[in-house]
Amino acid sequence: FSKFLCHVAFCSALNGKFGCAAVFHNVEFTTTSSSGSNKGTVMPEIKYSRHLSGGLKISVWKDDLVTHKADAVVNAANEHLNHGGGLALALCRAGGPQIQQASDQIIKVQGRVATGGAVVTPAGNLPCKYIIHAVGPYVHLNPLKSDIAAASPLLDKAIQSIFRCTEFHNLQSVAIPAISSGLYNFPRDLCADIIVNAVKSLSYVRNPQAISLEIRLVNNDDPSVQEMLRACKEILGPSDSFSGAVQIQNVIVNTIAHDLDLSKGFVSKAISEKAGWKIQDEIRKRNKWNSVADGYVGETEAYNLNCRAVYHTVCAVKSLVTRCLKMAMNTFSSISFPAIGTGNLGFQKEEVAQLMIGAAEQFAKQHKGKKLDVYFVIFPKDTDIYKVHFSWGLCVLLKDTSVIYCRLWGLNQQPSGHRAPSLTSNETTNVVFLTAFFLALTGSAFYNSEKASETPYIELFADSSEALREAKAWATRILHKPEDITINNNHVIRFGQEDHEKLMSIQTKFNVLITEFFRNGKCGITINGERTDVSSAALEVEAMLLKAQEDFANAEENELLRSVVCWQAFPGSEEPEINAALEKTYLTGVDSKRKLQKSGLKIVKVEKMENNALKQVFELNEKRVLKFQQLYQCVTAQFCELICRVGFQREYAPPEEQKYGAGIYFTTEVETALKLWKDYEEEYIYIIEARVLTGQSTAGSPQFIVPPPTKDDPLVLYDSVTDANKDIFVIFNGQQALPEFLITFRICLTLSKSKFPWSGRRLIS
Repeated sequence: FSKFLCHVAFCSALNGKFGCAAVFHNVEFTTTSSSGSNKGTVMPEIKYSRHLSGGLKISVWKDDLVTHKADAVVNAANEHLNHGGGLALALCRAGGPQIQQASDQIIKVQGRVATGGAVVTPAGNLPCKYIIHAVGPYVHLNPLKSDIAAASPLLDKAIQSIFRCTEFHNLQSVAIPAISSGLYNFPRDLCADIIVNAVKSLSYVRNPQAISLEIRLVNNDDPSVQEMLRACKEILGPSDSFSGAVQIQNVIVNTIAHDLDLSKGFVSKAISEKAGWKIQDEIRKRNKWNSVADGYVGETEAYNLNCRAVYHTVCAVKSLVTRCLKMAMNTFSSISFPAIGTGNLGFQKEEVAQLMIGAAEQFAKQHKGKKLDVYFVIFPKDTDIYKVHFSWGLCVLLKDTSVIYCRLWGLNQQPSGHRAPSLTSNETTNVVFLTAFFLALTGSAFYNSEKASETPYIELFADSSEALREAKAWATRILHKPEDITINNNHVIRFGQEDHEKLMSIQTKFNVLITEFFRNGKCGITINGERTDVSSAALEVEAMLLKAQEDFANAEENELLRSVVCWQAFPGSEEPEINAALEKTYLTGVDSKRKLQKSGLKIVKVEKMENNALKQVFELNEKRVLKFQQLYQCVTAQFCELICRVGFQREYAPPEEQKYGAGIYFTTEVETALKLWKDYEEEYIYIIEARVLTGQSTAGSPQFIVPPPTKDDPLVLYDSVTDANKDIFVIFNGQQALPEFLITFRICLTLSKSKFPWSGRRLIS
């Protein structure tokens, strides 16, 4: 991976397809930095994240502000906006001369910017919309306490000015560095305290109905990052997303004291704090004597934890592991264990490691044919356990002749004729590295246990576990170095001459063969060549397709908003531009109250899809086409968010065969949708329930690109076409359908194809 040069395209594709962020670890990219020196690029790394009241979110990042993607980045400017050094110079070099030109114009019109003030300019070529130039206070080297006391209110004023700029421009994210702490000599620790306290104060007074805002504290030097991290933890509390004991699994195991006090022990305390007070209350109520003996296992709800249940255990390592596995086997699909007894009880760490893994191995042999993912999670403070587990081995669940069982591999004593499978091996069903605490927590890394401190790996972050699993599956496929890759995306038809020239350039650059295809109403690109070259080329092509997809969505969204919101320019001024933000704000507040009709199927989750502009356009069409039906469409993960933004499009979900015309297909039943869209490769099925104006219908035909004329009047067209049984309807105008609910199902392979002959898969909850 050290030679993997397509990291930008990889991150872009992950974000565009799944809304997922990637962080590279132990990877050096030889790219020229913004300062002009040939240094390794700083890859984005999230250190802290916490949601606050008032629609605020604060996060701490190690990243380069020049390449950081946010609505706005903050520049530590001087009063004359002369960007001649430090961060200001780096931003200007990367963004182009227009940044300094815009700054000079501000000085010309309104004079210098006072200390504590902030102004906004366009960002030029930077990957953000605006630069907020904030003027922080300057103090002399080795300043006196009186100097710091005088400068501190000015720094706070500068931060408040930044907040006002974000509100005025309706920004949803802003990246703020440690202002004044560099060339201006302000103490770094106090700078961090002032910034974090300002964010905390803003959360108290900000309108909860205002647009959400993420304030990112972004620096590329470790001292500043560590101070921001310290200030956040001390002032705001622990991070939402990096609590050491929180494991996204079905059930997690907690080790507790005999007196049932969950505040004792690192793991138990972390679980208790995350779950909330109700978990302590429940375990007390279940045991009226408030005391339990060794070997106790009690189950409680998970409350605020990202799992379904918690097993609370007391001592007796081997028997506890076996008992917990038995309890979980018939109810849950995964279970996570800490290193039982190695904390306050002081058990020998190596002995505990051997007992726990031995118990899991023995249990697996006794229950062949059963599948249960078992995770051993190392608490971050337990570095000794980390070393013991690293030297002792790793646990792998392998698939062998349809039997799932547990096998142990010693790192230095592998059985002859065998090898320890890697995480990307096709034969590996599930791998748990005891040496990799982060893997058990995130489930998202490509890891080599032999050189834990040096091996490159990728960590993925997503808003939902479903998106994370889809992103992992896609990343594994595309990075597994196949000899050919087919990318299905109808937006290839929107490629222009410049795009095709870029395809030719990619073909030459990676020495691959790139072929576009158009068949049966579906389009895409096939790439053939050497394995590594194919993967690299595929990432760049994916990024191109996603850009075309986003450009199309933006154009459709603007046109949609233009049809429901009209602005009138003052005489003599330019025609106002549709930019979506103001129009969306204007339309906010209209809410549909209709509840989702029960489909009769077990589902993972149901999400309400809301777009007031789409709704108003649909209601206008509803006056013309009186008849509507609740119908379904099956889509892939990357189009769910786009459909919510711009509605249904022909390019998003063409079925395998378009028997009834080149339009937008819907079905009356979910099961019919699963049969119609049967070429499904993702781990989840995404069904959108929509209100569709079918109006007057007639029989469809493959030749139709628009509805046929009615018999009564050749100038009047039918509203839709359908199949003989009226199970499938096709419309030819996306504004005749309003997406209302996104229903997510999980799928798995099954030996029986009788229930779902369409793909040999069945739905599970």
